[in-house]
Amino acid sequence: MMDVLKRSKVIVLFMVLFVLGFSLSAAAITGREVMEKVDERDTGETQHALMGMDLIDKNGEVSPRTIEVWAEKYGDPADDLNKMVMVFHEPASVKNTRFLQIENKERDDDQWIYLPALQRVRRISASQGGDSFMGSDFTYDDMESRNIDDFTYQLLKEETVGKYECYVVEAIPKNPEEEQYQKTISWITKEHFIPIRLEMYDKDSGKLYKLMTVEENIKKINGIWTIFSTTMENLESGHKTHLYIKQDKNGNYLIEYNKEISDRRFTQQFLKTGK
Repeated sequence: MMDVLKRSKVIVLFMVLFVLGFSLSAAAITGREVMEKVDERDTGETQHALMGMDLIDKNGEVSPRTIEVWAEKYGDPADDLNKMVMVFHEPASVKNTRFLQIENKERDDDQWIYLPALQRVRRISASQGGDSFMGSDFTYDDMESRNIDDFTYQLLKEETVGKYECYVVEAIPKNPEEEQYQKTISWITKEHFIPIRLEMYDKDSGKLYKLMTVEENIKKINGIWTIFSTTMENLESGHKTHLYIKQDKNGNYLIEYNKEISDRRFTQQFLKTGK
């Protein structure tokens, strides 16, 4: 479930960066236009996936978790708004923890979390935006949507990463006091307009602080370009979070698009009861 892309959200960081196939010449595109093409990608009307979240400390010790995620678009299609809910299934220490995010037009997203130990739903406040989400290397702010107009963009260069030719785009917030990072630099595939590398720079020191990378096995599921694995690394602490879509015994990825989801799932009542 990180990022300056419009409507970038934790389901994007956590499981999918989907795009329309598109091709433009380098001479005809700016940094802003690259980000617009990323923003215009096809993500489906709904998404549902079973995911793994591995917390990896600097010594390589792994704490695995299992999460189920649902998301759907809502409201006026022109507003590009989404609702997303996560349910932690494993291990027992986090089982039945539930998180809900509802994107809003022209104001901050709403976020709530249900903690079984407290048996209550707690709203995430703006002051908690920089806090770690469930011990991961993603913060609550990473998970919020971003308006593309809140940043200025520069196409820095073109560069090959692995097997993909990429545009490299720098994004700087117009209102730095409202953002978590001083700037971000994204490597966007020319073939898919998928961000496969994202550098996040510390607001105070200006140093590279966090790095998100995507594995190169980009494939279509239900006609939608999908990534299956991403890693967020905190370069100061050496801690990493590996997020990936799980597979069944036949090797099929446990993700589906455009399946009906009950609106009740995206409510605080669902957070409390799980139904």
